[in-house]
Amino acid sequence: MARIILYTGKGGVGKTTTAAATALQAAKRGYKALVISTDPAHSLRDSFDQEIGPEPKRLMKNLYAQEIDVFYSVDKYWGKLTGYIQSLFNWMKVDDILAEEFSIFPGMEEVSCFLWVYSHYTEDDYDVIIVDSAPTGETLRLLSLPDVARWWIVKVFPIERKLLKVVRPAVKVVSDMPLPEEETYVAIEDLFDKLNSIHKIFSNSDVTSIRLVTNLEKMVIKETQRAYTYLSLYGYNVDSVIVNRTMPTHIDHPFFKEWRKSQAEYRKEVEHLFSSVPIFEAPLHQSEVMGTEALLEFGESLFGSKDPVSIFSNIKPYEIVKDKGVYTLTLKLPFVSKEEVKLHQVADELTIQIENQRRNIFLPGFLAKLNVEKASLEGGELRVTFEKPARGGKK
Repeated sequence: MARIILYTGKGGVGKTTTAAATALQAAKRGYKALVISTDPAHSLRDSFDQEIGPEPKRLMKNLYAQEIDVFYSVDKYWGKLTGYIQSLFNWMKVDDILAEEFSIFPGMEEVSCFLWVYSHYTEDDYDVIIVDSAPTGETLRLLSLPDVARWWIVKVFPIERKLLKVVRPAVKVVSDMPLPEEETYVAIEDLFDKLNSIHKIFSNSDVTSIRLVTNLEKMVIKETQRAYTYLSLYGYNVDSVIVNRTMPTHIDHPFFKEWRKSQAEYRKEVEHLFSSVPIFEAPLHQSEVMGTEALLEFGESLFGSKDPVSIFSNIKPYEIVKDKGVYTLTLKLPFVSKEEVKLHQVADELTIQIENQRRNIFLPGFLAKLNVEKASLEGGELRVTFEKPARGGKK
């Protein structure tokens, strides 16, 4: 069973360098490692200083790299869906080239990465898959997609599919507009099934670890906090925090005095905020980290003698316990106040929202029959207690 390690963080903190160095260290230890980039900027080729394509490319013994190409991936994974969209644009008399461009909608590149990771994982091609993800905001949207997909496939998809079967004959009488065929719906269903499977893989803390890359700067630390909160909301395990570009202690030039002072203060803050997970530091290097030798040096300074493929922390994001007939769902939500959390239950669905991030949790059968009695937020944990509805009461 392959390990999956996903690096994310604010743009410019050094995610690509860290991901590439991790893959190189893993390969050096004998793991068959793949590093895959979801970032449209595709800096992975620059890190290794060699060309990388849309399929995994062998860079050296045990080390492979891949950069997602949206058009290549669309042909591979979205053929039937984009085929229908293009036929719709052609019916609207849109130019063929424009129709092809318009058929690739936002998010396809990110979802394609998930599908590639799923394919590599299920085919057991590699010992470890290291994902160099897009900046935090895009990554959070990407990681929330399986939840959205599951909600759509459960709540909307069956109704829409049945409705189209009913109206198709009538539409054909009055219009020649192309409607999605059953094979299109089968392709969509297969896509959402895979996204649901991906969520299970990514939320399995024995398989997948998220690693947050940060710098010792106020804005970057704040974004790292938010990312940690939202990742906890979606049930993903953050196993470590990587602090990149720390000022080396031997630099004593007066020009860097204030930098060393501010970094020392922010280091204490990071150690306090993320005390529940291991923290690794990588010093600022004399020149840009590019090429095998520089990446090896970076990886050694970051991990030392530790195995980078290890699970450094494995904390359950949420759990359900029963005590004296009362069920309590506990979800880790660090760095938020109770005023920032909104909670809503409809039948078997519990919705938790923090700012612009929302998670729909489908409750197991024994909880779906109960009502939320109370909720509290203490010590970075949301506790939701369920009780049986009063006789004759409404859900």
